[in-house]
Amino acid sequence: MPVLTRPGVYVDESAFPTYLAATPGTAAAAFVGQCPRGPLMVPTAVSSWRDFTQSFGGFETKYPPSPLHLAVFSYFSAGGTSAVVVRMTTSTAAPVASSLVLDDQGTSVQPTLNITAASPGQWGNDLYIDITPGSLSQSAQSGQPQGQVLSFNIIVKYQGTQPANVVETWQNVSMNPTSSQAGLNNYAPSVINSSFNGSKYIRVTAAPGNTNNPPQNNPAAVSNQPLLGGLDGPGSPPAPPPTPNFNDYLLACQLLDQFPDQQFVLNLCGTYDTPSQNIIGNLVQQYVEPRGNIFLVADPPPGYGFDQVKSWAQALTFRSSVAAVYYPQVIVADPYSPQLGQTRIVPPGGFVVGTYIATDTSRGVAKAPAGLTTSLGGVYGVEPTGILTNDQQGTLNQINVNCLIPIPGYGVVVWGARTMSEYVVTQYVPVSRTLIYLSTEFVSLTRFAVFEPNDYVLWGSITSVLNQFLSGFWQSGGLQGLTAGDAYYVLCDSSINTVQSIQAGIVNVEVGVALQYPAEFVVIKIGQWAGGQSVSVST
Repeated sequence: MPVLTRPGVYVDESAFPTYLAATPGTAAAAFVGQCPRGPLMVPTAVSSWRDFTQSFGGFETKYPPSPLHLAVFSYFSAGGTSAVVVRMTTSTAAPVASSLVLDDQGTSVQPTLNITAASPGQWGNDLYIDITPGSLSQSAQSGQPQGQVLSFNIIVKYQGTQPANVVETWQNVSMNPTSSQAGLNNYAPSVINSSFNGSKYIRVTAAPGNTNNPPQNNPAAVSNQPLLGGLDGPGSPPAPPPTPNFNDYLLACQLLDQFPDQQFVLNLCGTYDTPSQNIIGNLVQQYVEPRGNIFLVADPPPGYGFDQVKSWAQALTFRSSVAAVYYPQVIVADPYSPQLGQTRIVPPGGFVVGTYIATDTSRGVAKAPAGLTTSLGGVYGVEPTGILTNDQQGTLNQINVNCLIPIPGYGVVVWGARTMSEYVVTQYVPVSRTLIYLSTEFVSLTRFAVFEPNDYVLWGSITSVLNQFLSGFWQSGGLQGLTAGDAYYVLCDSSINTVQSIQAGIVNVEVGVALQYPAEFVVIKIGQWAGGQSVSVST
């Protein structure tokens, strides 16, 4: 309570829960897959394609095309805004980082600085290091007559040794842990390994056992020294990484549990289920469904025609309301080719996930991410085997495969919004995702109730919070109903909170919602009136 001393308006802040309705659409994208470069088995948040390339590199033609890069690039092209990326490894053979050991400039030469690539993989074999004298001298620090140079510069080059290949320069660093420049510590490992503004290409550590005193333990000058030994998999480069199995994918996806309250739309980059390899089906059953706030977008195998994709889809085991399949693969400008006009066929998952997030932002989670407004930016067409007739689209739609079709004037659009669920009530993507959204928000909004006295005061608070949230969600179009009473109800009172449940420490809350269902079929009946007679016209 503020001290009231003069006339005026006073604000008293308290610890009451904040009753604010969340904005519809709070999901983020998640991509799990293999790529040549980047943090390994570390969930990394990115907010743009440029942000992604800072950690994972761009489209580098020296290495095989990366499904992870193609999916994330597609995602941001389709309007995606934020994502969590996991570069996964395999249990059979993890990538190995390139490295280099530099000797010092002492009278008795000793190893002084270990340099490794910032992330494992053969990409690090394309790193080169220059060491040059720094400008920090003894007189500059102590005011004594000009003496020996106390600092050195590290110049990092990538994919070549020419000046144009310089990607980073670290000036006036030292091997003295107590050294400083302009009041800031300039110890090389502290500066270069900083998680905030450190190197995107290398990591450095002091070599153990060096007995020379600073600055004699600074590395001697070298030019174009390569890092060596980087591997993507077993054998010599350019051996490809091993194919991951289900346990590899499960471990990689479980890293998303570092964000337990975050809703994700997940895509497994370059992974397709087959009867002999049921990775996605097992992952849905053992991870996606139990977690409760993840929706999975599955890609079809490349090159499948109508008959093949029909048989493939009918054999899928993940009959789940939290997974959807999109067909066919799409044609884009080849980002790996330096020649204009070259195209590449890529999985649709990245574009579809981007459409989910963009639709959430513009219309809310209750709007189906499909229709004429979902033109996929950057997509030229669908793979030749994926061009479908109306009858073929209808057949695939009935087995819950969502089609991507070209429509003149609109481009390639998403023309389906079905989950893999066998039940009518959860067969639509927006219905399933709305349930995920609501359950996640309910948990967040009622967390304040934990350890509060379990009585009518708490029940009233919970009812007020949820009513306010659902009112905003209904008014934004997320629920059906002409009135709030038609759209939702919240029940939290003595009728469902008995003496026994109170003594057991349980608060029971019952919520009913009238969900929005998409207009998947528009039926128009036309009658012709001529000369006083009704003439039927087939449509």
